[in-house]
This record gives sequence, C-alpha cells and structure tokens, in this order.
Amino acid sequence: PGARILATLTLALHLLHGTHAAIGPTGNMYIVNEDVSPDGFARSAVVARSVPATDPTPATVSIPGVLVQGNKGDNFQLNVVNQLSDTTMLKTTSIHWHGFFQAGSSWADGPAFVTQCPVASGDSFLYNFNVPDQAGTFWYHSHLSTQYCDGLRGPFVVYDSSDPHLSLYDIDNADTVITLEDWYHIVAPQNAAIPTPDSTLINGKGRYAGGPTSPLSVINVESNKRYRFRLVSMSCDPNFTFSIDGHSLLVIEADAVN
Repeated sequence: PGARILATLTLALHLLHGTHAAIGPTGNMYIVNEDVSPDGFARSAVVARSVPATDPTPATVSIPGVLVQGNKGDNFQLNVVNQLSDTTMLKTTSIHWHGFFQAGSSWADGPAFVTQCPVASGDSFLYNFNVPDQAGTFWYHSHLSTQYCDGLRGPFVVYDSSDPHLSLYDIDNADTVITLEDWYHIVAPQNAAIPTPDSTLINGKGRYAGGPTSPLSVINVESNKRYRFRLVSMSCDPNFTFSIDGHSLLVIEADAVN
C-alpha cells in the first residue's frame, strides 16, 4: 500500500533497433545469477541468458529472459543449464513453457515435483517438445516456488507463415515484443506473502517512487508502417492495464487463439 508504480512506453519515429537476444527452436538456456538494476535499484537476480555465466558481455544482460522463438510445426529442444550460485535465492530450478499443450510430452511441462525434479545447480535438463498446431505469443517462467519473481521469466513466440491476419501488419519480429513485469527490490524468499511491487518494467526497464531517472523502454517505429506488437504480461501477482496514448489497439490474438 502506498507504493507507486511508474511505467512508460515511448513510441519514436526512427529506424528499428534490436532489443531482444533470441534462441530457438534449439539451443542452450543458461540460468544464472546476475547483478541487475532494471529500475535503477541494484540487486542480484535469477535470469535466463543465451550465454553462460562466464561470459561478461554486457549485451547479454537479460531482464526479461532471452526470447525463445520458432515456427508452427517446430520441434523445440531447449537445454536448460543451471549455473545458479546465490544462496539468498533458490539454487535449483525448473522451466514451464506457458500455454503449450505438450501433447505426448507432459514430462517437459516443467512443474517442479509434479512432472520433474528440480534441476540442481551444475546440472542441465533438455526440454524436448513439439508444437504441431499452435502459434502465437507465449512465455516461459520458473515453476519452482516464487523463483520467477526474482527474474526467471521471458517471452516465447511461435510464428505462423499462414497467419490469417498477415494482411493486417507489415512488421512482426523480435523488436515488436513488449513484456510487462512486476519488479521487487527484496529477493522472493525474504519477501512478504503478498508483496507490493516496487516498480513495473516494460521490456526490462522502469522506475520506482523516489528512485533515479533510469532509462525507460523505447520502441522505435517508422511512420506509415503497421506493427504487430506481441504484448506479454509476465506478472508474479498484479494485472496490468495497457494502452498507447493517441493510438487504438486492435487485438488479433490472445493466448495463441486468433
């Protein structure tokens, strides 16, 4: 109560500039601890990256987690490598691929202690599943306690070359994915049962009341182009109301249903 959540989305008329690293339909997903400050407050977090913890490349900082992408009909083979070491948060993990039917592959669905044991630090687990008849905007997240509130969550997009709405937009790529997250300054194991978010993040950037003027997310667009924005709510607790000032939004898909 009393906490103020501030988030702003700016649309600018410039050339597109990439914001999301991506893997898929096959690849390694490294789960690591990383010092982050998405709203200007520094803390350790649990993040999903496309490169291991030993790679210090700044471009790999991943709040939200690395984008997973592929096409309808793909076989996804995602090898989750656990490199967690921070004892203030959970060191084991599992990943749930939110929204996928997992027909014939329920073992790859991810709920810890239901379909699998958690992946221990230093170990890996290969999630191998087919997506024969689904396309749209999904997400993935830790399915071990409240670990995803510490950052382990990211977008997952399955494209469809036969999308019935292809004629409605000109651009649909990694740059038009928009993620919404609640963010907390206290690690999840030490937080209250129903905590109040310190900030809201759009594509991993936000501000909190009384904090610094940290950078906000910018989605660069060109005039006279039609964009398919893939909006993903990856919230631990709150619901979001989303709008873009001066623009109307046409919803053409929700939870992989056109």
